[in-house]
Amino acid sequence: MALLLVVTLQAQEADSTAVVEQTVVVEGDSVYMEAMDTTWLRAEMIEAPEAAPQDTIEEKGNGLSGQYARLKDGTRIYSDTVIYQGMNIKLDLANTILEAATSKGKILSFEAAWNIRLKQRFYPTLEGGYAKSETYAGGGEQKGEGGFFRVGLDINGLKKHPERMNALLVGIRVGTGLQNYDLTGVTINSPYWDGEKKLDFNDQFRADCWGEVVAGCQVQVWEGFQMGWFIRLKILFTRNVSDGEVMPYYIPGFGYRDDTNWGFNYYIGYKF
Repeated sequence: MALLLVVTLQAQEADSTAVVEQTVVVEGDSVYMEAMDTTWLRAEMIEAPEAAPQDTIEEKGNGLSGQYARLKDGTRIYSDTVIYQGMNIKLDLANTILEAATSKGKILSFEAAWNIRLKQRFYPTLEGGYAKSETYAGGGEQKGEGGFFRVGLDINGLKKHPERMNALLVGIRVGTGLQNYDLTGVTINSPYWDGEKKLDFNDQFRADCWGEVVAGCQVQVWEGFQMGWFIRLKILFTRNVSDGEVMPYYIPGFGYRDDTNWGFNYYIGYKF
């Protein structure tokens, strides 16, 4: 049988003679606290179930994110009416390791991400990074380096849970990769030379664009620290080449040039 306890806390504001009442309901292992706007905040008991609610909730107040209660572990829980509920900064590990391993150290890439949490449901996202490549294809060699960025939106598929930062995400991205590169020893077949000829194309520049469908998760592991992963299906939009241009074999942020590509990221991050 669940324990049901209703407690009314009284406090006097420093600049007022009025007494403010705060109602807290304890039901089993959960605490429900009535916010100033009469919505309800739910928090798991950090102490044992028999602990008083005020031992669990360390601070209540209004910040940039609106009405909140801060638990002893530092987690802030928000009223469901609050729109902005914090931001996350994340650093990718998996793609850096995978590309370095599969290319035997010929490709080095680094990537980071930033997102904000809106209404416990929506995560506008910005991702960016840098890549340096030395690849071979068609008998030629590419040496290039450049940056990339992606913008998009993720949607949390989990049931709203104000005090938990965990999320099961699906979303979309639009990405752009910019790079300077050299192509040497490229084999060209042309009747002009009556056969094959190897040519060099130096000081080339190209911008490529693609779209992505992503799915993944992020989990709060300790206080503000988070981990998570994403699987990406990438679809290249820029597939045409202009006269006199030779397309690079590798695109920063996209991978080896093809109509479609797959990607995987494993992030560590922190929530502010």
